[in-house]
Amino acid sequence: MSNKIIDEKNVYIEHVTQLIQENRIKTVIVCVNDNSNINRSRFVSVEHFMSSVVNSGIGLSSAVFAFDTKGELNDKVGGGYKGGFPSCVVKPDLSTFSIVPYLPNTARVIGDVYDSFGNLIEYTPRNVLKKVISLYKKEGITIRGAFEYEFFIFEKNNDLLKPIYNSIQCYSEVHEPVLIDIIQDIMNNLSAIGAGPEIANTEYASGQLEITNSPFYGVEIADMASYYKMTIKEIVKNKNLIATFMAKPKARQNGSGAHLHISFYDEDGNNLFSGNNFPDGLSDMCHHFIAGQLKHANGLCGLVNPTVNSYKRLEEYRFAPTSISWGYEHRGAMIRVPFARNQNTRIENKLPGSDTNPYITLAAVLAAGLDGIKNKIQSPNSCNGDTTYENYYERFPTTLIDAISQLKKDTYFKNIMGEEFINQYILLREYEWNRYMKHVSDWEISEYLEQI
Repeated sequence: MSNKIIDEKNVYIEHVTQLIQENRIKTVIVCVNDNSNINRSRFVSVEHFMSSVVNSGIGLSSAVFAFDTKGELNDKVGGGYKGGFPSCVVKPDLSTFSIVPYLPNTARVIGDVYDSFGNLIEYTPRNVLKKVISLYKKEGITIRGAFEYEFFIFEKNNDLLKPIYNSIQCYSEVHEPVLIDIIQDIMNNLSAIGAGPEIANTEYASGQLEITNSPFYGVEIADMASYYKMTIKEIVKNKNLIATFMAKPKARQNGSGAHLHISFYDEDGNNLFSGNNFPDGLSDMCHHFIAGQLKHANGLCGLVNPTVNSYKRLEEYRFAPTSISWGYEHRGAMIRVPFARNQNTRIENKLPGSDTNPYITLAAVLAAGLDGIKNKIQSPNSCNGDTTYENYYERFPTTLIDAISQLKKDTYFKNIMGEEFINQYILLREYEWNRYMKHVSDWEISEYLEQI
C-alpha cells in the first residue's frame, strides 16, 4: 500500500472518528448493493467497527450475490451449494461514511467486496462500475452526473394501495398541502447526508413524485443514488406510507424512470461534450458517446431494465422511450440532449426505469458509450418527429427475456464489464423470468376462468 493511500485512509479515519463523536454514533450499517439491486447490510457496534471492521472488513456470505429480487437463491450462480457459498470480505469505503439523520445514533457506510485472499470480487456491481470508470481515467476523462428518479408514494389499507394523491397533475401546486411535510422531510434528510436535493414536484401519475439531486463524480454518482433511494423509502415508511421505485406499479398510468444525466470533463475542468465550433454546440466526443449507446441499445436495455415489470413502463406516449433514437430536447427519445451548452453540456439517457441498479446502469451506459468514443462511431440523424410509430426507428425489446436474449448476443459488454458478472447477471434475470412465467395472474383468472 502506497504512502499516499495510507495518508488518505488516515484522513478518512480522523473524519469518521469526529463524526462518530459529534453525533454519538452507536451503530454503523455496513452495506453492499447486490446484483438484483437490493442493499444487503450488517449492523455493527461502533466499537467493533472502529477496532476491527475499518481495517479488516466484515464477513458476508457470497450467497447474497445469488439472490434474485425476491430473495430466492439461484444455485446456478457462483459456486452454488457445491462451492458452499464461502464468505467474502466487505471492506468499508470510508469516503461514503454518512450519518443517518432519521435513525438515532446511526451511521451508514458502503463497502467493497473482496475474497478471502484480498482480491476484489469483480462480479459485484460497485466493483464492475469502478472497473469501467478506470478505463475513462486512463483517457484523462472525469465523469460527472446524476440519476433523476421518479417514484410513487402509497397509503396502505389492508392489502389495498391508495396513491397519496389522486389525479394526473404534473407540477401541480394543488397537491402541495398534502405533500409538503413529506417533501420537506425527504429533502432535509437528503441534504443532511450530502445527497444535494434540488427540486421536487408532482409527476404525471397519481401519487408520483420527482426529487432531483445535484451531480456527483465517478462512483459517487451511483453511491448517492443508492443512498437517495434508501433514504426516501425509510423516511416514508416511518410515516406509515410506502415509497416504491417499482417501474410500473399502476396500469394505464405513467411509470417511473431513473434518467441518467452525464457529462465529461478533462483535467483542466473543460466540458468535453461542449463543441462551440459546431452548429449544435456538441463535440465529436459527445456524438460518439451517443452513438455507442445507440449501437448497444438492445443489450443495454437488459442491463438497465432488470425486472419483469420494467418493460411495462416502456409504453407508447408515456414519456418513456420505445425506440432507439436521440434528439435535442426530445422527451420521446432514448437519449435527450438538454438545451444547456458550454460548461453545462450534458446528455440524458431516459432508458433506465426507477427499478434500475445505479451501479450496473452507470457502468453499462459508460461501457456502451466508450465503444463509440474509441471507434469514433458516427451518431445517426437526430429525431424530430414521433419516435413511437415512425418505421425508421428500431424498437426496444418488449419483455425481460427478449432483452436478456439481446444481451447474450452483444458480447461487447462481457469484454468491458466482465464475463463472470454478465453470466451471473443473466442467470439471475432468467431465473426471475422463469418464476414469473409459472405464476397465474389475476388477469388470467378474470379473462378465462368463467369464459372457458
